[in-house]
Amino acid sequence: MGDDPMERTKLEAARASAAARLFGGERARRDVRCWLARLGVPQRDRGDVAGQVWLQAWKSWRTFDPSRGSAERWLNRIAVHVVAHYHERAQHRWEELMAELPDPVDPAPDAADAMASRRVKVRIVEARGEIDPKLGAVLVSHDLEGIPMARMAEAAKMSLSTLYKHRARALAALRAVLEREGDLEPREEP
Repeated sequence: MGDDPMERTKLEAARASAAARLFGGERARRDVRCWLARLGVPQRDRGDVAGQVWLQAWKSWRTFDPSRGSAERWLNRIAVHVVAHYHERAQHRWEELMAELPDPVDPAPDAADAMASRRVKVRIVEARGEIDPKLGAVLVSHDLEGIPMARMAEAAKMSLSTLYKHRARALAALRAVLEREGDLEPREEP
């Protein structure tokens, strides 16, 4: 770029126009997908490779000089470069086919597990009445209702480590109550 203010203004205007065409228009996105298809990128990978093209274009936008060629041609060169690296990496990928697919595991508990879980929750809620109410509230909120400890600490205006200490004390007190009442086997000391 020269030192001529008029020339600099024209270049900046050309860059702004090119940026609007490339980064703001649907046509450039379609062009990139079309180029990727012509360059042999499978349909399943085109979205990912297109994302790499746009990321690379965004990172190198400051180097774009409209006096050297059109923005579309500049973007096409980036696409060709990214696709070349894609094909290079594709040569090193391989998949191992399995003789037989493993049986899928259902993450949902079966009826017996659900009943046992419900029974345990009811017993914990009953035993909670026998421990300090502040400690019991931490157990119910986090362990039974699933509220994140960070959110509870923020609401209670206490540090997260203090809240975890309260939870540890609550678990120890709950264990003692359940052991005393015979609902839980006592822990063996190492």
